[in-house]
Formats: sequence, C-alpha cells, structure tokens
Amino acid sequence: MKIIIAGIGKLGEYLTKSLVKDGNDVTIVDLDFSTNKDLINNEDVNYVYGNALDANVLIEAGVEDADLLISVMEKDEHNIICAMIANKLGVKHTIARIRSIEYSTSVNLLKSDLGLSMRINPEQLTAASIARALSIPSALEATSFLRGKLQVISLKVKGKSVLDNLKVHNLSKKYNLSVIVCAIQRDGETIIPSGKERIKSGDIISVAGSIKYISEFLNFANLISEKTKNVIIAGGSSTSIYLAQSLIDMKMKVKIIEIDEEKCRELSEKLPGALIINADVSDQNILYEEGIESADAFISLTNIDEENIVYSMFASMKKVPKIITKINHIDLEGITDKANIDTVITPHRIAANHVVKFVRAMQNSKKSSCEAIYKLGDDIFEMQEFFVKNDFKGKNKKIKDMNIKENILIVAIQRGKNIIMPSGEETIKLNDTIVLIDGNDSIKNINDILG
Repeated sequence: MKIIIAGIGKLGEYLTKSLVKDGNDVTIVDLDFSTNKDLINNEDVNYVYGNALDANVLIEAGVEDADLLISVMEKDEHNIICAMIANKLGVKHTIARIRSIEYSTSVNLLKSDLGLSMRINPEQLTAASIARALSIPSALEATSFLRGKLQVISLKVKGKSVLDNLKVHNLSKKYNLSVIVCAIQRDGETIIPSGKERIKSGDIISVAGSIKYISEFLNFANLISEKTKNVIIAGGSSTSIYLAQSLIDMKMKVKIIEIDEEKCRELSEKLPGALIINADVSDQNILYEEGIESADAFISLTNIDEENIVYSMFASMKKVPKIITKINHIDLEGITDKANIDTVITPHRIAANHVVKFVRAMQNSKKSSCEAIYKLGDDIFEMQEFFVKNDFKGKNKKIKDMNIKENILIVAIQRGKNIIMPSGEETIKLNDTIVLIDGNDSIKNINDILG
C-alpha cells in the first residue's frame, strides 16, 4: 500500500518503521528531519521536505494516488485540516491524531464530513490500557481479544512460586487449568514455549484464557490480590484525565498530584470525583502526606520520562503493590527493568498498533482479515486475531495437519459463543475467529501461518 505520514515526531517515526516492516510504500512529509537521520537514510522510506498543510507538498508526496494519509503533526487542528485537504485531493483513506478532549465529541459527529476514516488519541488509548492493567492487580499488563471474552495477562514469576520450575503442559495435564502460556520473556528474549518448557523464577509469562479460567489460574498461582482501591497519579496530563475518569467509574479513589496551579483548576473542573493536589511530586514529604505507603497503585504520567522513572523507583522502595510508568523513549525500557519497574506504558506504541491493525484490515478487506493486534516483549512477537473466511487454506483441517510454521501458536478459537483453547485435534472452520501468536514477525494474512 502507498501511505503518506505527515509529521515525524515519535509516533510518526514508530509508525513509519512498523508500516515499512509490513512491506508498505511509505512517504513521510515534514519541515524538519534533523533528528531522524537514521530513518531518512533508510532506502525503503521516501521523504518530502515541506508543510503538509500545503496542497502542492501533498501532491509532490503522491497523495492523489495514495491509499492512506496519516496526519500526526503536533496540533490537532493541523491534523484535521491535513486530512481534509488530502481527502479533497483524492486519497482513499485518512487517519488523524486528535488528542484534545474538547474535540473528541465534535470530531466523532463530523467524522464523515471531515473525510476521516479513523481518529487516534494516544492519551485515551494509553489510559484504557492502564485501566485494564489495574483491573487485575497481579498482572503487569492485561489486554483482551474476541470482544473481551479472551483475556491475556502478563505476570512476573517470583521465587518460591508454584509456577517456578513447572512444565507448561502440566497446567492443563496435572492441574486441569484451561489456560495457555503463549509466551515467555527470559533474559531479554521472548520465546513461544513448547509443552515441555519449564517456567522459571524471573520469567515474564503471558497467559491467555477466558475471564473465568484466568481467575482460576491466578488462584492456583496464589496471585489473587485485593482490588485496587487507592490510586495516586503523578502529573495532570490528558492521559491522567482520561485515566482518572475511568478509575472513578470503577469505584477507585483517585489523587492527582500536579505542580501547575492553573492545570489543577482545570483538573478540578473536569474531575469532581478526584482529589487534586497542587504540589511538587518530587517532594518526598508530599508523597508521604498523600499516603504513598498505603496506596494500592502509583501511576507516573508526567511529560518527562526520567522523572517518571525516578518517581516510580521511589514508589517501588515504599512497596507500592502496583506501579505503572509512562515513557516515550523506547530505549529507556532497559533502565526500567534495572529500576525494578515492571509495567511500562509507551503511548506511541499503543497508538501505532491501532493504525497497523487498520492498515492490515484494509489490505485484506475481502480475506480473513486482522481484527486486533497486541505486541509482546521486543515488538517482534505479535498476538493477532483473525476472522476465518473462505480464502483460508487450512479451513476444515485439524491444527496438527496444517503444517503451521515454527514459532506460531494458535492460542484460542471462538466458534459462536464458545471459546476453545485448542489442541492439535481441533479443526478450524469457516466463520471461526482465531487468536494466534507470531514469533516470526511475518503474519500479515492468516494464510501466512502455513508452511
């Protein structure tokens, strides 16, 4: 597909790399590429110097023949206008990043008039991801597939855990648990385990199952925690607003510590159900006064990665059970591991996954298309959801007879209202929805799983 990306900030850069890796023809448009020299030196990327709000610049970028324009410039207004111009010039689809809370409702109402195929709001998506993680306190991360019927959680295996040194297949064979360990992150690498693989202390494992069976698994592993009740959020960003409202709706008590007085007034107006503290979160006395030692969760959402890491380290020292840290620079994730911070959220990675899903669905609109994407570990491993149509060559075959490529695992099948955790004897049928994990970074269409 021919794709134009307007704006080459963090999200634009991450999107470019993801879409090029998928084999798309990508052109980026911006006025300044000085901080992205490694990207523009990539022979697989085209670039145009200029203002993406100028129709002539978009024409130079090839907008009239493009399949998709993605506008991720700094200002929402610019992204809306850019998408409108591109739509008038003949691009087939447009996506705009629109972060303003005030614009959200209006843009949804005018979506077709603006010619928008999709809008993305990284802050809103990030807040939703954090809220999911907080809903299962013992999990580092949590996501769902099959319209919420299949849960996937990641958790760290600690010493003396019943999971330590346990063979993967014993979860079902010995303990009759209907879950699948679909990935293990160990020593900086991610593997799709065989049934004989042993889980080890220090591993981060990803476990999939229905809500009921995930609960049974957590009970077996002695990881049932008390529900999150008291949450402290550092920083009064847009993400904090979206998150706080979600947590209030989940009956949690929320405190937001923000140093800017004007922003505190805005937060108070928008979040009457939260307690807004006008103070400097770097002052340890403030954190003590606001109950850091009795908090169930600490979420650091300031705009400075290094500050988020330091605040989270302090919360870890105070034994806060759940700590979530937002970082924008992926290369800092190694530091968070050493700092004993388990859950790291990266907004542009989350937003990019939504865009990649949309692009893959466009490419396969008449085929068994990608319905959802979730990246694991080092971004090479992906979980994907596919709806099975007539084009699938493995249709009506048993999984064991399909010649599925190495490093690919079918995690779950939805057939009607039923969720199946499949064995090799299970057959894939027309209109099934399957969830699989791909360790080859090569599955763009469901037929790609076959050797």
